[in-house]
Amino acid sequence: MKKVMKKVSKLSGVPVEGRILGGETFAAITAVEGVSLSKSSATRLATLRKSKLSPGEQRAEVIRAYLSQK
Repeated sequence: MKKVMKKVSKLSGVPVEGRILGGETFAAITAVEGVSLSKSSATRLATLRKSKLSPGEQRAEVIRAYLSQK
């Protein structure tokens, strides 16, 4: 069986798959791209940040919100 090596950034040594963008970095990237949150999304995000939910539970809440919009 052939081994597959993960791509590693030369700057940090962290596998690319393991990087997580912080809120400020994500906001800066989306601003450059001209993407912004809707008012309801911004409100939901603020509520989730204040909640005591785990990251998985927060993700589930976002998915639930988008599924209910369809």
